[in-house]
Amino acid sequence: MPAGKMFMLIAVLYVTLHMQLVLGTACGSQGYNQTTHSCCGNQVYAKDTEERCCNSALLYNSKNQSCCNGQVVTGGAYHYCCGNQAYSFLTHTCCKEQVVKGGIDYRCCGNQPYNRYTHSCCNGHITLGGYRGDWRCCVNRTYRAKTHGCCGGNVTYNSNKRLCCEGQIKKGGPDRGCCVRKTYSYSNQICCDGNVKKGGPDRRCCGSKTYSYSNQTCCNGNIKQGGPYFGCCGKKTYSYTNESCCEGKVKPGGSYHSCCGAKTYDYRTQKCCAGKVGPGGSYYYRCCGDKSYNSKYNAEGCCNSKRTYNGTTHTCCGGRVKVGGTGHACCGDRVYDYRSHTCCYGKTLLGGRYYRCCGKQIYNYNTHTCCEQSVLPGGTNHGCCGNKTFSLRTHTCCEGEVKTGGTDNYSRCCGNQVYSGRTHTCCADQVKPGGSNHACCGGEPYDRGTHTCCQGQVKPGGPSCCGSQPYDYGTQRCCGSSEQPYNMSSQTCCYHHVFPGGPDHECCATQAYNTTSQSCCQSKVKPGGQGHWCCVDKPYNYTTHGCCGVKPYNFTTQRCCRTEPYDFTTHGCCKAVLYDMTSQRCCSGQVQVNTTSCP
Repeated sequence: MPAGKMFMLIAVLYVTLHMQLVLGTACGSQGYNQTTHSCCGNQVYAKDTEERCCNSALLYNSKNQSCCNGQVVTGGAYHYCCGNQAYSFLTHTCCKEQVVKGGIDYRCCGNQPYNRYTHSCCNGHITLGGYRGDWRCCVNRTYRAKTHGCCGGNVTYNSNKRLCCEGQIKKGGPDRGCCVRKTYSYSNQICCDGNVKKGGPDRRCCGSKTYSYSNQTCCNGNIKQGGPYFGCCGKKTYSYTNESCCEGKVKPGGSYHSCCGAKTYDYRTQKCCAGKVGPGGSYYYRCCGDKSYNSKYNAEGCCNSKRTYNGTTHTCCGGRVKVGGTGHACCGDRVYDYRSHTCCYGKTLLGGRYYRCCGKQIYNYNTHTCCEQSVLPGGTNHGCCGNKTFSLRTHTCCEGEVKTGGTDNYSRCCGNQVYSGRTHTCCADQVKPGGSNHACCGGEPYDRGTHTCCQGQVKPGGPSCCGSQPYDYGTQRCCGSSEQPYNMSSQTCCYHHVFPGGPDHECCATQAYNTTSQSCCQSKVKPGGQGHWCCVDKPYNYTTHGCCGVKPYNFTTQRCCRTEPYDFTTHGCCKAVLYDMTSQRCCSGQVQVNTTSCP
């Protein structure tokens, strides 16, 4: 290759490498700053725009486009993906990869949408009754959990008047319970082994029999004389207050006593160690084998969990008690006097209090320093820089070289330069003006007390970032992907948009509303705030009204017949069928016409 072409190739490679080092990295043949830009395929785009990357290859505008399954499609803000297409979640829902009508309040029941506030999905069927009304599913029907239950998984019943016993509906109420398939009264009966027995507040079960809890005790199915302060010990009863049960036998000693094998002991003054009773009582007593000792005093110790020893005259080394107490320690399994010797790698060497180990030798740390397993001159206030020592008072070690400067605790390294952290900052291996309260942003220092670094740019304010804008987390928040700060006391963020209104405001689809005077029904703001619920798309006062199907009704003049409100002074409800009481009657669940009484 000619020398000229070789030079050009080297120059291109150098420029490319230089761009990568300065700008951050390369995108195809372009260099870019990773702090402010990103790479998509071979295209560079700015992070603070509405452009986004789809499948690491395709650029798209997130304002009016979406990325679904690696494809760019029409969509944008307020859109989700449903298979390969985008849809507005404010007006539609995705059910089994099909876009169907129904917005934020809708869920899927199979491939059909339903409003979760007014309906439920039961076993693949959409039925009336949403989750706000405490509705539950029983097979493919709904019921109110406050007043009804589901028996056997397939039949609903009124839980205030009926009971579900072993899958069968029985007469009952709040004061009755189930005994297998029978019912019984809590007040004067009891269920023992599936049989209803005469009972009361004092009766308990002992197998299939009953007994008086106040003066009897049940032991292994047998009723014995006793009461609430008696227990069972084998086939006998014993009093908790003055007896104990140890290994199946009754022993004297009740309160403040425990078992130590087959014996009892007073745990206030004694301790049980390996089945033997010894002195004890306080927190400081410990066991050493089958003996107790007081660990509060350093003079006593336990060696190898077997033998006690006097710490003033002996030491435990290698699991054995050896001569040498105060001022002694272990070096392997040997005892040595640490006031005159030092232990290094299992060997004792002459030199005590001011000596340390450096490899296999010792040194006086007042006069010398250990650097890379070598003893070098320079003790207190000296440090290591590679295999050299230096004075911490006058020098600093930077990248393995000793540099002049180190007279205070603020000396720092910036590459191979020394600087004072009190007055300067190191940014990109360059010393810049700015002291201890400064940080780096895009290679330049800034004051963290007054400014913030957002996406590689210094901005006044802070201390947190919302996209490219700083904000104070104490009083503000960041509004979603809009990357717009807002004040929590006077503003609300709804689906990436900021609206006026503080803590008394909430979101209703894409807008904010005042909860004290307004309600959100089916993603629309309606009049009526606190004390109101929604009946589908209509708000109502729940203290005076209820919701019947899709219509509110007045408690004082109306009732609900399945899904239709009615005037209870003139009409009635016969098994979910409305009838006129002036000319009709409800007989055995059927409406009878032109009759005054039921046959």
